Amino acid sequence: MKQASIAVTLKVTTRLILLGILLASATSVLASGSGHHHHDGETSAHMQSMLAVKNDIPDEYRIMERTPLYPSETSLQQGRELYMQNCSGCHGDEGNGKGPSASSLKIPPANFLDKKHSAIYGPGEKFWIIGNGTDETGMPAFSHLTPSERWHLVNFILHFQEEAEMAEK
Repeated sequence: MKQASIAVTLKVTTRLILLGILLASATSVLASGSGHHHHDGETSAHMQSMLAVKNDIPDEYRIMERTPLYPSETSLQQGRELYMQNCSGCHGDEGNGKGPSASSLKIPPANFLDKKHSAIYGPGEKFWIIGNGTDETGMPAFSHLTPSERWHLVNFILHFQEEAEMAEK
């Protein structure tokens, strides 16, 4: 009985620490205004919307720190194809949030190249958002995609940042 109580206390403490880290990083992201290069009001509204989405994501997706599918060349290629078919219209071919439809959206789409911005959601959260969409950010649900397809997309989206980092070096 005592061990169960200690385990629950540790679990709650761990969640509170993670929440504190998340809030601290979110605050710095909001304060810096980095990410999209839109008007300050749009950026602020977008970031606030993204943070509000976190409350809707079930815990089992929040704790996923990596994808269950290894980001092999095959996975990245499948992710690229799915991205070009389903995502590039808003997020842009390069993942910068400047697709042909982006300017007509009330809330700008995510810029996957901005590490601070993209780090708001972990892999599991990205997976959940792809399948469920969000009213807060205007992201539509892509529920027609299989779980494997959504994981391939997550792998590819995460790969955008890796490519951007390599290009900077």
